[in-house]
Amino acid sequence: MGALRPSGDRFMRKVATLPPTTVTGISAPRAPAKLGYFQQALPTNIILLTFLVVTLPLVAISLVSLHDNIPIWNILIWVYVWLFGMTHFVITLTVYLQSQNLKHFASTWRNRLYFFAVPVVVFVGFALLHAFQVGARFGLFAILFWSAIRLLDFNHFNRQSFGVFQLYKGRTGVKFPLWVKRCENLFFCSMTLLLFVTFLSGGLCPLFQPGGWLTISPIESVFKSPEFPLEIQQLAGRIGLDVSKEAVLNGLQAACVVALFITVGLLIAAVVGLVRSWWTAGRPDGLTPALLYFAFQTLSALFAVLSFPLYIAALAIHYVEYHVLMIPRCFHTPLDEGSRLDRAFGTLRSHRGFFYATVIAVAGLVTAAFMTGMGAAMGNDRTFVAEPFNYLLLIAVFDGLFVFHYFIEMLIWRFSDPFFRKSLVGLYFAPKR
Repeated sequence: MGALRPSGDRFMRKVATLPPTTVTGISAPRAPAKLGYFQQALPTNIILLTFLVVTLPLVAISLVSLHDNIPIWNILIWVYVWLFGMTHFVITLTVYLQSQNLKHFASTWRNRLYFFAVPVVVFVGFALLHAFQVGARFGLFAILFWSAIRLLDFNHFNRQSFGVFQLYKGRTGVKFPLWVKRCENLFFCSMTLLLFVTFLSGGLCPLFQPGGWLTISPIESVFKSPEFPLEIQQLAGRIGLDVSKEAVLNGLQAACVVALFITVGLLIAAVVGLVRSWWTAGRPDGLTPALLYFAFQTLSALFAVLSFPLYIAALAIHYVEYHVLMIPRCFHTPLDEGSRLDRAFGTLRSHRGFFYATVIAVAGLVTAAFMTGMGAAMGNDRTFVAEPFNYLLLIAVFDGLFVFHYFIEMLIWRFSDPFFRKSLVGLYFAPKR
């Protein structure tokens, strides 16, 4: 009998492998699951509050500035551009220059082309563009080129909104149908189209311009009509077409109406699909913040669709969410102690106050360049025929930074890239058990 009874050590090891209920009859409490960065309430709520705290006040300030050139309002807008906008461009470099990312950029010929060759072409291209006054000498090229840059800007704005919205959806834990994601993607693409139509219309939605299909007195009293010829009319004149402003306006109005119908249809389909999938999954938490984000970014874009001068206010959430999402990538990514570049960055990020002070200081220099080239940045022709070469190079660096940001951001947030998917998923969401 004694041979059949396990020894004391063997018996204790066997008991240790049994579930808690087998030993005591009472389940041991599990440790609470650790939340990922974007599963926490604070980062997501900061983004949502931006619409109420920053976007709406800036819309009001911009509306006042349309009619009254009040210095204090102009100062506030420039401070906003500096602290929110320019810092979001500058901070991109902190990710681009991390050694592990640079190694990935240099790992294949395709990566070298995308991450090294294209940025060089962008900066050199803008330098040559300004040095030889290409815009002043070739008006047709200038119109097409700056319109393309503006379209790239609108696409960048809405692509980021689409990507962040997917993060908000990820917080629910619901697996939404693929067609819902496609509707959301097409919805944000249609918002890009609407923004571009307003830009081509001279900065005011064509439906509300004098003679437009929806022109009403309150709109005309608040928003000024475009004071410069329509971009499309300018382009038509350059290539020898006899097109009246009325004909151009009618064409843009038709395009705007079609885009609006498509946008509304996609909006309804996406929201219905979201709610139905959420209900089927048992109504988990997280859908309300996702829908609020969707609504706030839609309203922000619609402000700019109505009047392009409101675009700078519409970008508030875009700027803030980028800073919020960059916190893990700036402070939580592992660094290579064998890299001088990483050691320098590690020193910079060791104190967050010092880190952001440096970013703000560099952004201040970029803002100075932005102030000198403001008109051209909004799509106007650049001549600068009488300007010195060094000044033109400064503006070229400023333009290049913008386009560099648009292009690189399109790549470094791709979850389809295994390298970035591996480094991003663990930063924003806790691993599933």
